[in-house]
Amino acid sequence: MLREVASGVETGATETALSGALRYGVQAGKIFCPVTAEVVVELTKQSPANMAGTMMVIDLLSLGVAMVPHQERTAIEFHTLMTDAWPSCPPVDRPIWTAFAFAFGYEDLKPSVDGLTVDDALICALADRAWQAPPSLLASSLEQGMFQARECSEDSARRLNAQHALHAHEIDGFETAWRIETRGACSLLEGIAQHEIERIAAAEGHDVDPNSHQTAQTLTQMVAAGLRDPANRRRFGSLYVPAVIHAAIRAANRTVKANDIYDFQHAAAALPYCRAFFTDGSLRTLICAGHTALDREYTCTVVSRPADALAVLKDLCS
Repeated sequence: MLREVASGVETGATETALSGALRYGVQAGKIFCPVTAEVVVELTKQSPANMAGTMMVIDLLSLGVAMVPHQERTAIEFHTLMTDAWPSCPPVDRPIWTAFAFAFGYEDLKPSVDGLTVDDALICALADRAWQAPPSLLASSLEQGMFQARECSEDSARRLNAQHALHAHEIDGFETAWRIETRGACSLLEGIAQHEIERIAAAEGHDVDPNSHQTAQTLTQMVAAGLRDPANRRRFGSLYVPAVIHAAIRAANRTVKANDIYDFQHAAAALPYCRAFFTDGSLRTLICAGHTALDREYTCTVVSRPADALAVLKDLCS
């Protein structure tokens, strides 16, 4: 919609006012709209011309600010827990915020080729140029089909629906689905937990526990049990939001569509870290339903109509 307003295709009064309000809020230093890797991947489903136009809008509204990838945000949230438990052995501090160039993660710019040396000053200069580059310029170098966004989302939806059907007999309501999904989501932390347990042991001069994997399993099970506490749900937003969304889908016996895959990822980024999330009507209904209540859980206003988005912007920019 915002691209269509910018190009003059959309001329509706509310849509035009919303576009103007977003631009005003950013220019006034009141708001910004961060971008994520998942946004860019989804945009590759557009035609090259449309994607270029959308990226120009992102240039203006994001100020080049991005979030690190979802798996990195999940790891950072877990590291925060470990830092609280072992303050004497904190991991390297990593913010969830970065520049667009690193929205897909950080890579070592130094080539690992024997006999080839690159001046550190050159590496720093390249990283600095990338940090300052506008998203549209960097996105223009992406091959349109490199992510196979449409095919991957369709495949993910098919696999989820097949798994939901296979295990449908296990679900007798939202509470059961919530317990299964949160436990499954926390199990994905086992590798991170094991690495942290071994890192802390080494930092404190202890031998690595040969049973560190079992210890990691126990720790992640404790995290899953701890999600009954609202404070812990807020601590692990990147993990909890998708788990609750999938629990709601399973409890309602709803079919997952290909576009849902990206919508769920956008929600997992926005709800824990943003003050407002503008999305479509069906996702808003799911997020704001009484049994999920993710908008209230994370104090993030979720709206789907342009008129409501205008009202939210007025409040944020006042």
